Amino acid sequence: MAKIGSNGTRFLRFIWGSIPWLLVALMITGIIKLYAKMDEKKTRLEEERKAAVKTEIPAVDVITQTLKPGLLKDRIDLPAEVEPFQDLWVKAEVPGQVVNVLVAEGQDVEAGQVLIELDDLDYTIRIEQIQANYNLAGLEYNRLAGLAEKKIAPASSLDQVEAQKRALAAQLKEAELALSRTRITAPISGRINSIEAKAGDWIGAEKPVAQILQMDRVKVVVGVPESDVAAVLDLEEAEIRIDALDGLTVIGQKLFLASQAHNPSRLYDLELIVPNWDKYILPGMFARVQLIREVYPKAFTIPLYAVIAEGDMYFVYVEKNGVAEKRSVELGILDGWQIHVKSGLAQGDNVIIVGHRQVDHGQNVKVIKNVTDPREIL
Repeated sequence: MAKIGSNGTRFLRFIWGSIPWLLVALMITGIIKLYAKMDEKKTRLEEERKAAVKTEIPAVDVITQTLKPGLLKDRIDLPAEVEPFQDLWVKAEVPGQVVNVLVAEGQDVEAGQVLIELDDLDYTIRIEQIQANYNLAGLEYNRLAGLAEKKIAPASSLDQVEAQKRALAAQLKEAELALSRTRITAPISGRINSIEAKAGDWIGAEKPVAQILQMDRVKVVVGVPESDVAAVLDLEEAEIRIDALDGLTVIGQKLFLASQAHNPSRLYDLELIVPNWDKYILPGMFARVQLIREVYPKAFTIPLYAVIAEGDMYFVYVEKNGVAEKRSVELGILDGWQIHVKSGLAQGDNVIIVGHRQVDHGQNVKVIKNVTDPREIL
């Protein structure tokens, strides 16, 4: 066998020494190909799984609301109380004993109607006494006038008697006025709410004897917070609800807005006048007054329950081509059970208002009913 030269020997040694590195390179290449095939298979399996899930899970039944702009009013709902238009206590103007009470509690009376009669005997006697003295002074005046004309009596005596007549005439008018006041009358028309005098009672001057409430119109008084006073400065009328009368709703006309707040509540009294010809609305009843702060002529509103809160963010689901789409929205005022959506939605969007809790973004949905007013589903 021929001997291998030195060059051949070195080549064989190089080949022999490179074999381990070649094996390592082949192993690394095999591992990379294996991982690539595994990743490809994993991706394919995931896609097949998703496709299978979509195939297996049926579309969720939902009800949608098609958005259209409408009128929205920002209302303040405040508690209030009904008061009579006038609440007046009638007082005795002269002292005396009550001899007759001519009205009863709950009775309607007219201005000038006699309510209570006092014993007038003392006042009648005083008038008779003053009248007698006045007549006597008149005779004396006539006698002295004749004597003065004949220069027998001085003119000063005549003047003195004339002054006495004037004083007696004034006393007579005063006594007649006192006599008329023994008949206590109603200064205003209204309803007798309370009577504090009974036959046989002795009452003094300034003693309250009867309370009259003027109820053919009533006042509804509401305390307006300082932050909302600007909204009622130009107010002309407001809607009033009285729950005690089966939710009776009436319109009150603005009468008065206090210029100073009550401390420490910082509420400004607003008085509204309400006609009450049948006297159906009673003083002391509680009421709710709705004051309008701002009007939005073209606002989008959806049911509050259709909104999903996630932290500080709010979302709704919109149906588009049979698929649920998650939308972030900015909310405004709450009007009853509907919320104002300031941004995030547009006219014609189909907002999912029933079934939105069972869907995710991108999930198939089936619209079983579409409405323009959520009250249609009630």
